[in-house]
Amino acid sequence: MKRNLLFMCILILTLNLAGCKWPMDEVNSDHIVHEDNSIAEDSKPTEVEVPVNYKPMEVENYEPSEGLESISMTILEGQGIPSIILKDPSEYKKKNPWFNYKDIEVLPVFINKNYNLLYHEGPVEYLTEEEAVEVSLLVAERLGIDTGKYECEDLGASYIIYFPNKQKASFEICPSVDEVRIFFNPLNGNMDLSLPAIDEEDEDLLHEKYLVYYYQLFENILRMKQPVFEASFERNIHGEKMYKYMIFNQEDMVEDTIVNYSTNFARIYIDTNGLSGIDISYKQLMDAAAPNGYENTIIERLAKGNELELLGYYPLINQEEAIEKILNKEYLSTIEYDRDIDLGDIMAIELIYYWVPVNKTIQPVYRVYLDLKETMHDYGQYEEEGLNTYGIFYVPAIEAKYLNVG
Repeated sequence: MKRNLLFMCILILTLNLAGCKWPMDEVNSDHIVHEDNSIAEDSKPTEVEVPVNYKPMEVENYEPSEGLESISMTILEGQGIPSIILKDPSEYKKKNPWFNYKDIEVLPVFINKNYNLLYHEGPVEYLTEEEAVEVSLLVAERLGIDTGKYECEDLGASYIIYFPNKQKASFEICPSVDEVRIFFNPLNGNMDLSLPAIDEEDEDLLHEKYLVYYYQLFENILRMKQPVFEASFERNIHGEKMYKYMIFNQEDMVEDTIVNYSTNFARIYIDTNGLSGIDISYKQLMDAAAPNGYENTIIERLAKGNELELLGYYPLINQEEAIEKILNKEYLSTIEYDRDIDLGDIMAIELIYYWVPVNKTIQPVYRVYLDLKETMHDYGQYEEEGLNTYGIFYVPAIEAKYLNVG
């Protein structure tokens, strides 16, 4: 099971699944409902409730492991400036469990089984055609898809299986060693996957309800004990909201939930036509089919092969120390910030796990968003739309004595 960190995952998954097409664009909210968020008069409202009552979590309070080895951290360089566009900080709405447990002092660090300095050439391990078909048929059966007819296409670094064939595909499944990607065509198939007519005035809550609706529709592969639904957005250069959707499980322990948020979640893709795709790990498939839905199958084998492997429990610096490092420009980023930083420049800070192929470990970091106004990356052309650009910077969360920064 390989899940990438919230914003870096798009690049990594694209590289690891070279040849697999990406699901349709995230939904542009301006084209879903009327401007006042009302639904069409001839639509029958769909009732969807967002869960609000969760079992309280406990803090494990790990002790640091003995004999901890030093670990390194390197930033994965990609194209463009790593940043997001919003009108103001109030629009940054995430459900990171760390927000409510910022006093966590120790977290696990894991060995990165996908360490690969030649990641740009593709993943180290591939599924064979036989394995890809086997995975796809098992998932298709769980989805209730007729597996009697299908077509497998070799994409070079992966395989994609069409149901019933490429020309008339209503479902497409593209498995890798790490996860399964499912593509839907809401306009071509027996299942109605179009956007539900939900009577909800709050736009952000409306999108969260879309997510809950599709979770319930595909609970047989997405089932979690305590699913948390995150529908967050960034804006494009025209000021339009572009929503992204994820579901993760709230565990009994805070530390486990923090790990889940960055490494074990389902990514859902919703566009103006409805549900367009799902990215799901083998572990999630196993959990949803418990107790023995995929026992002795290739899915069980792949799930075990992707289990997180503990390196040790490492002590953390706290948020205040991370902010101090930001102000002193002791951060990692591909962005050059060519002026002094003050507290007002910090739009948001959160603790996540950083998981990229150039690092040997999967480790906690502070992800910080800095206002790029009056820097060499100031995008003044957005000001007419009332938009602000926030660059992404990282501060390692591990205490400095255990860290070699690259």
